[in-house]
Amino acid sequence: MESKNRIHIRNVSAKFKILFGALIIIKPLSDLLYWINFNHLPSGFNNELPVAVTAPLSPSTLALAFLISLIPTSVVIYGLVNLKALFALYEKGIVFTQKNVQCFRHIGLALIALIFAGLIHGALLSVVLTFQNPEGQRMLSLTFGSEDLSTLIMGAMIILVSWVMNEAASLEHEHVHTV
Repeated sequence: MESKNRIHIRNVSAKFKILFGALIIIKPLSDLLYWINFNHLPSGFNNELPVAVTAPLSPSTLALAFLISLIPTSVVIYGLVNLKALFALYEKGIVFTQKNVQCFRHIGLALIALIFAGLIHGALLSVVLTFQNPEGQRMLSLTFGSEDLSTLIMGAMIILVSWVMNEAASLEHEHVHTV
């Protein structure tokens, strides 16, 4: 008989699996909608861009900006796919296996990759958004902040947790196969 706690873990995990599955679809769609409607958005919606945009952007610039936004989005989707897989395992009651370890490791790697994807994204986007500016007003912007450092540390910690879980999975495997 399964404990109440395990049943609760399975139920909550099923909900998280659905959430991450939905986010896999919603994230690229929201990026597409953002860039399609960019010229019609209130000014506060472009505060997160690496450079200030003061004039409407051409359709080709918007298309390039969307394609560039897919760089970090693809890394986020990779992380979400692994989160969905992890919670699918938890939903099945699978906790200490190599599959769980692999999911954790890939989530940690996704967080670290997100830092590099963000650097590339910011640099390319700053060039594309200022390319039509007159000479001397074109920009290349690279940013690395405390939020990036926090994400890097979190990714490294998750990879460390995957190593610990690998040891736990090995012990679990030995325990099950010991007569």
